[in-house]
Amino acid sequence: MIDVSHLTVNQLDDLIAQAQKEITRKKALARKSLMADMEKLARDAGVSLNELFPEAGAAKPSKVKTPVAPKYRNPNDASQTWTGRGRQPLWIAALLAEGKRLEDLLIK
Repeated sequence: MIDVSHLTVNQLDDLIAQAQKEITRKKALARKSLMADMEKLARDAGVSLNELFPEAGAAKPSKVKTPVAPKYRNPNDASQTWTGRGRQPLWIAALLAEGKRLEDLLIK
């Protein structure tokens, strides 16, 4: 066991950072070695890793975000719309402060 009681806080922080880098490096090295061993075993058996683990090679399909249709329109400027999601635009807040209702701004 290493006696670290004589180290300063900065030295201890440096030691922790070095240890974390070394852990990361050794994990990556072990993973690379394991992968090479698995590839060799599969090759010796006449198969590929993709045949053994097809889901590992396939990328997961990403969800496609489709745009949401606007629900509200500024009666004073038709180019300003809002879907009703996210932060309320300033023009909505201004119209609500003037006494308009959100229902008055709905796109029909």
